[in-house]
Amino acid sequence: MSKLPLPKPDHSFTRKPQSKFAIFLWRRRMWIESTFAFTVMEQWEKILLITIFAVMFVLLITGLIKYLPQRLAVMQRRAVYYLWGGHEGDERLLAQWLSSTVSAGVGGHGEGFHKEL
Repeated sequence: MSKLPLPKPDHSFTRKPQSKFAIFLWRRRMWIESTFAFTVMEQWEKILLITIFAVMFVLLITGLIKYLPQRLAVMQRRAVYYLWGGHEGDERLLAQWLSSTVSAGVGGHGEGFHKEL
């Protein structure tokens, strides 16, 4: 008996693997391919789309790492200014207020929220 050739297109990559780790990776691959319709794209389209996603992800992470700490510092200074005005040593006032509210919650007396700074 002669062996028939493989059907075209060959869908062997969609068969479920045997090991548990391979099944985990296979499920993620199938989920991503079905979500973004990679199964109906040609190879060059898949590569182009994955490259665009990777570049955008790298730019997003780089922006968060470089920009977010500076932005948080600016937001902290503005919050101190809005809460207590333009006094010197504003950062110490915020730290003092936060420590007093935390100690009031832990101590149970509740004086920290009403205490003057």
